[in-house]
Amino acid sequence: MSGLRIIPPLAALLWLTTAAAPVNADGPGAYRPAKPRPALPAPLSEQSAIDAYTLGYAAIQRADHSQALAEASSSDAEKEEAQRAARGFYKESLGHFQEAIRLDGSMHEAYTYLGYAHRKLGNHAEALAAYEQALRIFPDYPHAIEYQGQAYLGMKRLEEARFNYLRLYALNKGQAAKLLQAMRAWVEAHRSEAETNDFAEWVARRSEITRGDVPSSSW
Repeated sequence: MSGLRIIPPLAALLWLTTAAAPVNADGPGAYRPAKPRPALPAPLSEQSAIDAYTLGYAAIQRADHSQALAEASSSDAEKEEAQRAARGFYKESLGHFQEAIRLDGSMHEAYTYLGYAHRKLGNHAEALAAYEQALRIFPDYPHAIEYQGQAYLGMKRLEEARFNYLRLYALNKGQAAKLLQAMRAWVEAHRSEAETNDFAEWVARRSEITRGDVPSSSW
């Protein structure tokens, strides 16, 4: 981020919001091992992987808040500056998650957020590869299934996105509701495209059937 000029009011907002919960990410959050940690210190490589993951997660939080500021701003200059900051933080997170994976190849949470950051940067193929690896490690991991579904939407692979939703609905209805939210937003953004009509009708039916389902919140 060195050399990046931030407009003063925007800079103040960016720094005030970095400690809050993420706005867009609904992934695993801060690292939480599946089993209680042993009383003895963790092996150095494991602890280093957790440290790298934690740094990546912090960068994701900053990126999501910057992106939220960009979307909320009515100033073109502030919007552009916040978007640039968001991209910088997403790129920063990639290195941390890659380091965590190098040190601990079983950390499905790191693969999941690696895919998230790639997707936010528009790298859908890289995002899918990361999600696939996360699901090899933990086949029923709801966050990876949801994010993979959103990547499929970004690539217009609508049948695969629909399959992910149905699979997720059987596993975690709250997380499925998050994906359905993304599907509704995608349909709204592509209303002029006739080839999406069938998918739009399916999303409308699912929205009616599941209107009482509440999206999961972030960890």
